[in-house]
Amino acid sequence: MRLSHYDNGIFRFNELLVSLGLKIMQKQIKLYFFVMVFFAILCLFPYKVYAAVLHFVAYGDTRLSIRSIRKPQIKHDAIAKVVRKMGPDFILFSGDMIYYNEFERFLEVITNNYTGERMIPLYPAIGNHELMFTEKVDTLVRTLLKKIDYKEQVSSSTDTNNDNDNDNDNDNDNDIRSLWMRLAREIRSIGESEIKERSYQVLQDELKDKLDPAYVSYLEEVLPETNKEQSWYSFIRDVDGLKIKFIVLNSLLPDNKEQFQWFLNELQQFPGPKIILEHYPPYSIGTHGCRNLRNSESRESRFRDRYARFFNDTSNNIVLIINGHEHNYQRICRVDEAGGVQLPVYIISGGGGAHLEGKGTCDISQIPLDDFRCVKFITAYHFLDVMADTDENGTLILNCRVLGLRYDLTKGLPKDEIFVKEFVKDRLELIDDFTITWQR
Repeated sequence: MRLSHYDNGIFRFNELLVSLGLKIMQKQIKLYFFVMVFFAILCLFPYKVYAAVLHFVAYGDTRLSIRSIRKPQIKHDAIAKVVRKMGPDFILFSGDMIYYNEFERFLEVITNNYTGERMIPLYPAIGNHELMFTEKVDTLVRTLLKKIDYKEQVSSSTDTNNDNDNDNDNDNDNDIRSLWMRLAREIRSIGESEIKERSYQVLQDELKDKLDPAYVSYLEEVLPETNKEQSWYSFIRDVDGLKIKFIVLNSLLPDNKEQFQWFLNELQQFPGPKIILEHYPPYSIGTHGCRNLRNSESRESRFRDRYARFFNDTSNNIVLIINGHEHNYQRICRVDEAGGVQLPVYIISGGGGAHLEGKGTCDISQIPLDDFRCVKFITAYHFLDVMADTDENGTLILNCRVLGLRYDLTKGLPKDEIFVKEFVKDRLELIDDFTITWQR
């Protein structure tokens, strides 16, 4: 039977559809085969293909001067904007968030940069600036601010050339120096029990209770509810099945037996690699190293003498100690005869916005360093950027970069508005670059 032209057209059209269907099926089979091969590779080589590294950033010391406490933390905000773009899993903050009582200034930066859709947890250590809090301190600070305001008004006045004005200005300078000395003595005289109570209040009342509860929920996991005065804590993060413990200490409490015993228990209960975060550096060749670490009675020295021997005992598996307090960058470690770096490595990352400071002016050889030496010292606004990974043998690898901008102190530091333009991600320098490895 012959087909009509109409029927013949229908037949050919059906043949075309069948042909197209086969081609589509062939493409689907190829795509299915590709997907199956891809997942087979994932199963055979899971760590190489999809394993994510642990990424964290560390920095500290965002404020130095009483003259700036009424102003926004502009330099810190510029640094935090870059940190946000780096997208770390969390941030370690080594203390001195504020100067005196300006927590709202610090919280502005955290809220603007680390909260929102992409939340970046910030784990803080207590610094000495957080502990200016007594009634006497309040009175001295208010008086100082009045004296400083008066000096600035006199300096800007056009009628400051007569002798009486000069005499008044000199008297005011003497008053300011005297008030600074009284303020320093008052801060040093604050007792341990008061520091302990205040430190917890900083973490709980000044930070956790004033930030968005959805953001600071991670702090509830690490701040114990059973002890209302504990300002030290720890948390664990996983890298390809290898757990790292982060231990945050309050170095303002060098003699506290409760913290010390807790620290020893943390060492004993966790055999894996550990990273320490605290404020006072046990070793430093900066101004505080000259001023305080040579004084065996200082808080810094007492903290070093009690804790550093445990930091340095390799059986405790402490690989990295991150500090602040000095407003510069230092990498301090022991180096063997072949030039290899020995664990642990000490990092001072105090370039978070406060005025930068250089090396101490004392004889560096007089600072107790316990055979450690400073292999890097750089005056820079910066942050430490760490990628933690493992290799096929289970070795922990910390790839560490320090990113920021160096400044020559003899030429002065940039004004805030200039700094904001300079401190952007694609303009940053690689200040330091090193790798730490730890084998189980």
